[in-house]
Amino acid sequence: MTITCFGLVYVIWGSTYLGMKIAVTKIPPLFVGGSRFFLAGTTLMLILATLGKFKFHWLGKPEYWRGAFLVGAFMMLGANGLLCMSLGRPGLPSGLAALIVATTPLWMLLLDRWQTGVGKFTPQIIAGLAVGLFGVSVLMSGKIFATTDQTPIDVIGSLMVLASCILWSVGGIIGRRVSQPPHPLACSAMQMISGGLMLLAFSACFEAWKPIGEIPWNDSAWIAWLYLAVFGSMIGFTAFVWLLHHVSAASVSTYAYVNPLVAIMLGWFFLGEQPGLRTAVATVFILGGVVVIQLARRSSGRARVTTVASSDSRAE
Repeated sequence: MTITCFGLVYVIWGSTYLGMKIAVTKIPPLFVGGSRFFLAGTTLMLILATLGKFKFHWLGKPEYWRGAFLVGAFMMLGANGLLCMSLGRPGLPSGLAALIVATTPLWMLLLDRWQTGVGKFTPQIIAGLAVGLFGVSVLMSGKIFATTDQTPIDVIGSLMVLASCILWSVGGIIGRRVSQPPHPLACSAMQMISGGLMLLAFSACFEAWKPIGEIPWNDSAWIAWLYLAVFGSMIGFTAFVWLLHHVSAASVSTYAYVNPLVAIMLGWFFLGEQPGLRTAVATVFILGGVVVIQLARRSSGRARVTTVASSDSRAE
């Protein structure tokens, strides 16, 4: 079971960037995020209720919904909404977006240390942060390796993804302190429903829904949307939560190293997104920085769940 869940998180979450890139070519980005999360959340809640794992009186607790909407505002509406909109920009490859999302553990570490004041930055952690952030600067620079990598940089799209990482990190920290149902999957279902409703509300206000009905049901955009809802949101996120409760947080965090590589390979194979030298160098620094930090935290015995909350589910 453990190996299966790791495989699901590694492959499915890495492939969601390709799915989002395809879906948002024809379906409005906020609608993609909102509809997939709402569908996944309600379906997961019904499955849990059928299995006797969800108590319907939880729906009548305002404190649970306040927590779910607060977390959903940061993680689904803010983080996933920005990620979907950024992937709708033609100049931002799906693999590059996944690579930026891989920096989420860095922001989680900084925000967690600032919010709790617990622990200290060891030389290894400082080195990991420096290496990872240098990788981000390499990725977003239009001058470094300009003679060998002429790929244009979508600075706005890259900044949108970077902002989504920070919002996701804030949501992960807030999620530890809000009231929530005792079952973790029930909590996830309520958060996805809340975030999905907010995304759909914003989509109704700022996006045109009329063209959606003109897209054939068997179009690749709808197939990608269905994949995101079923595999990305339901199966992938469920496997992630199961791992968090059965193996160490440091082990679960390894998905942050694998997802970008899966996304880059799939984007290259299906969309012709050929990574240049700049992307290759940035990959080494960003993933290297995350590895250094995780090894330092594991050796000090302080590996925590907050270092591994990332894509999205948004993918993640």
